[in-house]
Amino acid sequence: MIGIHFLGFLALASCLALAAWQWDRAHMAQSPTSSQESVPFEKLSPLRDFLPLSSVGAKTKVSGIWQPGERILLPERIPNGPSLVNPNPDKIVFKEFVAPIGFWVVDILELADGSSVGVVRGFTTDPKSTPAAVGRAEVSGVLQPSEDAPDVHLVNKLQLLTTNMITAKAKTIAHDGYLVANAGDGDLTPVVPIVAPSHKSKLHVRNVIYTFNWLIFGLIVLAMWRQIVRDELESTTLLENRRN
Repeated sequence: MIGIHFLGFLALASCLALAAWQWDRAHMAQSPTSSQESVPFEKLSPLRDFLPLSSVGAKTKVSGIWQPGERILLPERIPNGPSLVNPNPDKIVFKEFVAPIGFWVVDILELADGSSVGVVRGFTTDPKSTPAAVGRAEVSGVLQPSEDAPDVHLVNKLQLLTTNMITAKAKTIAHDGYLVANAGDGDLTPVVPIVAPSHKSKLHVRNVIYTFNWLIFGLIVLAMWRQIVRDELESTTLLENRRN
């Protein structure tokens, strides 16, 4: 009986431990941003779809040809993107920035598959002195959501850099969101992305199913344990009756 109870307890404890492990994994943020390595752009930004939450803040690299004459200038901005975030989204907040105050320079890069992506090349106080982006380029940067996304709130009623704005300028179909270049191009100052990587995640259904599978296995083990103990007791009782 000691051996039966030991094996039953071990099997039941293993099922419960595995269920707890799967439940914990179901709540883990599965995000490419947890890695310091660059992730292929195709895996992060599906065309004709919204930028996934897990792709926000992810490092990636794109290459293509700049579309001439399609520049977007965003005024009244500073290089430090997080300082543009509204700390109280329920109210319109006006913040006085410390100089320099100027423009974000956004140009549009046409990729090899014929799609386009908006690229924040950097910050400048004098956009007229910034040469046009021409020719082929390879840009490493960080993905950001469209600034009219529900979770993005900026101060000072700033002009927003949106997917619709980029689509209107692009000569081809555009990806959702935009890319912030890691290094300023030419005399441009690098911009710090507004939105940091997200560690929030919805429940991962597969792991939830595994959790309930292990709980069911635990119930099966408990039923078998109970039945084996009952059979063992009945067998012992029969043997004692025969001896008597």
